[in-house]
Amino acid sequence: MTPIPQPFTQAENDWNLTSLCQDLTSAKQQISGKPKQLTPLEITCLKGLLCGYSPSEIAAAINREVRGLRVDLSRGLYRYIEVLTKRPSNTLKDWREVAAWLAKANYKTSFSQVYLPNNDSLIKIVDISLEGSVNFSLIDFKVRNIGNQVAFLKNAKFLFHNIWVLKSWVSPRLKRNFERACPPAPAMAMQRSRTVPPSCNYQVSLPAALNFNVALPLNVVREHYLNKESEVVLIKDIKISQCVSFNDVDRFTFSLFLPKNEPQLSSKNQLEYLIHQSYIYHFKIEIIYDEDNKTIQSGDLILLLEPKYTDNLEVRNFGIDSESNLPGEIQDFSNDNKQIFTEIAKITGVRSSSLNFLIEKYSE
Repeated sequence: MTPIPQPFTQAENDWNLTSLCQDLTSAKQQISGKPKQLTPLEITCLKGLLCGYSPSEIAAAINREVRGLRVDLSRGLYRYIEVLTKRPSNTLKDWREVAAWLAKANYKTSFSQVYLPNNDSLIKIVDISLEGSVNFSLIDFKVRNIGNQVAFLKNAKFLFHNIWVLKSWVSPRLKRNFERACPPAPAMAMQRSRTVPPSCNYQVSLPAALNFNVALPLNVVREHYLNKESEVVLIKDIKISQCVSFNDVDRFTFSLFLPKNEPQLSSKNQLEYLIHQSYIYHFKIEIIYDEDNKTIQSGDLILLLEPKYTDNLEVRNFGIDSESNLPGEIQDFSNDNKQIFTEIAKITGVRSSSLNFLIEKYSE
């Protein structure tokens, strides 16, 4: 009897499948808490992904319904790979990343061929940095196209998880004698290879936190967007236009600022202290590219932004001692600020230097 040929056998030549399947089995058992083994379907899908086939192509090859197969991959194999490669949960979104992640984890034995059967583009985020000051923040975005076709970047979605309001006040004595500037953002490292200047800068007006809390705009959504562990409460869609050639890099920036009508001062009572408002934004950036709307998402970004005040951060106070004789409103501001700083300090992500300065000084 002639044996039935098995699909995707090339994976056995290019990958250490024995070791990989054993480690993925351990990851599966870690997630389920039960002594489960990889199923034959999971192993077949793994081979197909390692050979560069899409879920649609795998489903056609093994005569399965494509929608159900995508659900199975999302609930199973993708989650095992995240555990195996020590990535955050629900960060594996694109089937093209499977081979790249596992090759980086040293499961690939042959690098003679790169599998991109669809001649597609594939964008990777190389680095994101937050620069500028508390009045003007600049996000420096660097990407690389590891595919073999030109990628067209067409949208950037700012996915906001939270917005906090800080209140600060100025002591008259300090205001006269203290004029040190806020510490600048770290300088970029010197490059010894070719310089990649920013190809474009996009202006982004951030939502005011007061409007966010009182009257949510029409484009506010409350759903578990791409990251199921962190609720997205506001999406700001920015149209961009970038072309990244295959096997090439690009660099572009986003300039962030507050609306011009943002109030300069705020106070409930007629206090002798002027009350300043600052805002902290916690968000991710998702880039959408090509006609099939492929996506890549950044990690957590947290920055401090405020209107242009005459007093810098080091002159102002964001917290006081519990035994202070200052008015009760100021004590309430102090308590609220310290709770915010403590909460933000627990978030793993890229933070602006001005925010780090306040967290180090005032977090509990």
